[in-house]
Amino acid sequence: MKRLILICAAVVLVQAGLVALTHFNGHSGALKPGQGVLLPLNTAEINELLLEDGAGQHVVLKKEKDRWLLPESGSFPADTVRVQELIERLAGMQRGWPEATTAEAANRFKVASDRFERKLILRKDGNTVGTVYFGTSPGLRKVYLRVDNDPDIQTLALPQHELEVNVDNWIDTAILHLKPEQLTRVELPGLQLERTQDGMQLADLKSDEEVVKERRDALVKRLTRLTVTAILGPERKPEYGLDDPALRYTVQLDGGVTIDYLFGQPPKAVQGEGSQEPQALPEQSYVLKVSNQEQLFRVDGWQVEEIKNATRAALVRAKAQKPLAGDLPALPSPAVPEGEAK
Repeated sequence: MKRLILICAAVVLVQAGLVALTHFNGHSGALKPGQGVLLPLNTAEINELLLEDGAGQHVVLKKEKDRWLLPESGSFPADTVRVQELIERLAGMQRGWPEATTAEAANRFKVASDRFERKLILRKDGNTVGTVYFGTSPGLRKVYLRVDNDPDIQTLALPQHELEVNVDNWIDTAILHLKPEQLTRVELPGLQLERTQDGMQLADLKSDEEVVKERRDALVKRLTRLTVTAILGPERKPEYGLDDPALRYTVQLDGGVTIDYLFGQPPKAVQGEGSQEPQALPEQSYVLKVSNQEQLFRVDGWQVEEIKNATRAALVRAKAQKPLAGDLPALPSPAVPEGEAK
C-alpha cells in the first residue's frame, strides 16, 4: 500500500512538471508579456480612420493640418482630442498574456476578420498601416481586440460606446462655443444686453436699477456654451419648424460679426443625415439653424429653455437705497458719570 502511494505521488509530480514545462514553453517568445507594443504606430503620421461594424455601416475621419474632419458630412469638424486619444491609446498598448490565440476563439469573441463587432483601419496618405478588430465585452468598460495578422486576443479598457459607428458620436459638440469676452451685444426677445466697462449690462438699465450678476453670468454662459448633440444636414426641411421658430436671437461679436440663432421645434420624427429611415427625435430637443454654419443641428431642450426663460425682470433689481445724511438717526448722548456734571 505504501509503495502504491509513493508511485502515485511520483506520477503526480511528473505530470505537474510536464504541465509547468509546457506552460513555460508555450508562453515564451511571442506570448511573453511586456515584449513590446501590440500595434507599432507613428501616431503623427496617421491621417485617416475608417471605422465599420459587422453590418457594413461605417464612419470615415480624415485629418487636415491639425484637425480631424468628417468628409462624408461636409467635412464637419470631428472631436479632434477624442480621435487622437483613441489612436494614442492603441499605439501605446503593451503586449500582455493573450486571452486566447485560436481561430475558434477569435470567432467566439467576435474579433475575426470576417466576424467582428467593430473594425478600425488606420491609414497614412491612403495606405493602411494597421487594422484592429474589436469584439465583445469581457466586463465593464472593457473590450476584446485583435490586431490583423496577429493571433493574440487582448483586452483593452475602452467602453463599447466609444466605438459607435455613428457620425454624431464623433462630431465636435463644442463647435458653437464662444468666449464670453467676444460678446459685444445680445438681442433676445424683450431683452438686450451690451458690453460696458462693467461687463454685459442691460441696454435700457435705469439709474435706480442694477443687474443681478449671478443670473446675468448664467445667461452669458449658456449663450456662449451652447452644445450640439447631432448634425441634421444642410437642408432646411419644413418639418424642422424653422418657419415658425420657438426662439430667435442674435449676438454680435468683436469685429462686427453678427450671428443669428433660429430654433425650430419639429414633430417627433426627423430625417437624420445619411439615414434611410426617419429617426425619432428625443423629447425636448430643438433643431437649430445658425447663420454662420452650413449644417443644421439638434440641441437638447434644457439649454434652449434656459435662454427662453431669461427675462428683463429676472435680471434686474432695484438698487438698495442709501440713507441721506439728514435721515440718519441721532446718536445717543454719552452718559456723564455723577460728580463730573457741572
